[in-house]
Amino acid sequence: MQNLQEATLPNEFINRRIESSIHQIGYPQLKTIRCESNGSTLILKGELNSYYQMQLALKIAVNEPWIDQIDNHIRIVPDSRELNLIY
Repeated sequence: MQNLQEATLPNEFINRRIESSIHQIGYPQLKTIRCESNGSTLILKGELNSYYQMQLALKIAVNEPWIDQIDNHIRIVPDSRELNLIY
């Protein structure tokens, strides 16, 4: 019989592997994305500046063979400096 720590190790390994792949894409904001998993469901969390960055993160997650479902909890929060707002 496996103890609890051994049973959760594979999920933690997959989480770190996906996070590492997302963080290596090259956009500094992507380094804020965190992964959690519950069985074969991956949960992505964090805030990004654009939908494009979110799509990059999702593309990495979708290609993971151990993941059957992705719950996307990434929020898009545009950088106000990029909006050129005048007050």
